[in-house]
Amino acid sequence: MPPKTKGSEGDPKPKFAEGEKVLCFHGPLLYEAKCVKIQTSKDKCRYYMHYSGWSKNWDEWVPETRVLKHNEANLQKQKELKGRIGRDRKAKKRVESGGQQG
Repeated sequence: MPPKTKGSEGDPKPKFAEGEKVLCFHGPLLYEAKCVKIQTSKDKCRYYMHYSGWSKNWDEWVPETRVLKHNEANLQKQKELKGRIGRDRKAKKRVESGGQQG
């Protein structure tokens, strides 16, 4: 039987609401997204996300573990992840090119 949209008795209560602006992991980074739909099953919720500024081709169902509230603490986490990934990519390029740049 397919999961029901929204909660019914006995289903877990969603942490996020339809239409809510959130941060969502896509790969190692966090992106601004909007919760479009919610599905609940016996023990978990999942959310259909639209990533802000992205084509609808990227919309996807994600588990609750990939979604964070849109607040200052999580926006800071988003910046830190972006900075860390950027530094890692630069370091990888230096190794692949055979030495330090600078």
